[in-house]
Amino acid sequence: MSETYTPNPAGGPSASALLAALQAAQVTHCVTVPDFVQFALHQRIMAADSGLVNVLACTEDQALTTATGIYIGGGKPVVMVQNQGLFKCMNTLRATCMDCAVPMVFLVGQFGREAENFGQPTRASRRSMVRIMEPWLQALDLRFWNIDEDADVPHVAHAFEHAANAKTAAVLLIGRHVAWN
Repeated sequence: MSETYTPNPAGGPSASALLAALQAAQVTHCVTVPDFVQFALHQRIMAADSGLVNVLACTEDQALTTATGIYIGGGKPVVMVQNQGLFKCMNTLRATCMDCAVPMVFLVGQFGREAENFGQPTRASRRSMVRIMEPWLQALDLRFWNIDEDADVPHVAHAFEHAANAKTAAVLLIGRHVAWN
């Protein structure tokens, strides 16, 4: 039996609103393994007038360690990856953010989330990488916020505040494709 999936419907947080939130948080660098869910935001960040330096990494571990170096050097980075990549760099995240108390905010695209799951708990997704993300973050005792639309964008400020105060990682789960506006 073959399943059919609904194409990604209009909606999702806007690239402009997310960029404005990153600028308001005084982010200096975006370190990323490019994420399909966040392509529109990548485009905004790469624009000459974004005020952010875009740093491309080959792996999620490299993205996190590069961002850590930027933080140690006095910058304020954000790490952008897909859900699969966050799973992959768990040991580096544990060592860097949890054990060494480096505050870091992650923008994590929920790659593979079905349109039929929008408006539903991600734990009801048919895709394991989407379904187990929140329980996995809870097991690691990491705070996370879901960003599915522009009304959720204020969570960006909450994540940066939490990461700085708790000296650990904070995760923003981008549950819908970022809109090109």
